Amino acid sequence: MGDDTRYCANVELRDDDDIVATLNLAKLNQSQVKKICQVLDYQHGASDIKLLELDDHMLETLEQGKTLFFKGEKNDAVLLCTDTRTYKIEEAETSNSLLLCPNLKFTKDVPKSDGDEIKIEKIPTRGIFHNYFESSICKPEISKLISLLEPSSFKGPEYEKYIEKDTLYDWDKLFSNIQASEKELKDAITHFCIPILDGYYRLISFEFESKALTLMLDFMEENSWKTNAVNKEETYEALEDLIPKPIFDTIFDKYTVKNSNDDLYTYDERNVCRRLAEVLLASSPVNDFDRFMEAWKLAIPENINPKLEHLYGTAVIVWNAEKQRKDIVSFPESKLSSDVVKRFKELFEVKNKWTAEEIKPYLINMSSANLSVDFLLTKHTRSSMVKGIKYYSSKYK
Repeated sequence: MGDDTRYCANVELRDDDDIVATLNLAKLNQSQVKKICQVLDYQHGASDIKLLELDDHMLETLEQGKTLFFKGEKNDAVLLCTDTRTYKIEEAETSNSLLLCPNLKFTKDVPKSDGDEIKIEKIPTRGIFHNYFESSICKPEISKLISLLEPSSFKGPEYEKYIEKDTLYDWDKLFSNIQASEKELKDAITHFCIPILDGYYRLISFEFESKALTLMLDFMEENSWKTNAVNKEETYEALEDLIPKPIFDTIFDKYTVKNSNDDLYTYDERNVCRRLAEVLLASSPVNDFDRFMEAWKLAIPENINPKLEHLYGTAVIVWNAEKQRKDIVSFPESKLSSDVVKRFKELFEVKNKWTAEEIKPYLINMSSANLSVDFLLTKHTRSSMVKGIKYYSSKYK
């Protein structure tokens, strides 16, 4: 026992004679032990208590007085969220018996006996446990965000009268329905360019966003502005009857970058080219390579050059053996499975070999702090060199 406080486990409370006899057997003096002898009293029936493993981040969250949220509907796997992270919760077994003992004193809380009489305290246990819930960091379930906001997506001012009130989501309603931390949800809202209109989060429909971008580009060309000298205020004033201010700001900020040396803006070449390519692909998912490139170039303002790399993650170039030509085929990353094994299967069904530049945009959303894109490629593909270019193909064929 040494300097440790005594813990005894017995149905009947020990008395002074038991303590003295135990010390004699251990060849110890009372001055060598603590002033209190704690006797654990087993009590069963703790079905209302579950043990949860906390990491340092979750413990710090609770110590700061913040809240942990369990999230998930009836058919969802339960996730636990702090204000910045999301955790997967799984039940685990332990070969040890875990005793839950409220008010148990530890060594630092009990002075030494110094020969004084040792006090006996009965400590009731709340239960004996052989399993607990362990936690591990996981990706938030963001995919539900789009499906929730789709019914109330903004399609234009003329369609607003048809939007049903119960399909709209404010922050509280959205936060309670998405299995993600506050920070992760806000990051997702920014990533998907979801503005707030009259207090509600609104997804912008593909058709309206494409129309609005075209109007902005047309206004730039009408004024003979260069793509790196775009005036935001004048653009909005010209289009304010067609595009509400929160919607305009979101779309304009998505496709432009503010210049560092003046108050003007520059259109982002990649984003503009990508969206106009998606408009062409929406009307014709499979296209002859040469004809598509010609139509794409005509749809884009002068001084902006479309490049094949702008298509990565939204379309693929494949060889059409029947027609003996290259085709550009619509293949958006957002439509692929969220299961990593199924996603690789889908990738290699449409194309046998991929370069790193082609395949990585399809894997970025599958990666995490613990699983990098390169790790996923190493685990699920085999690589080969062809004329100095590295290609990835299926490992399971």
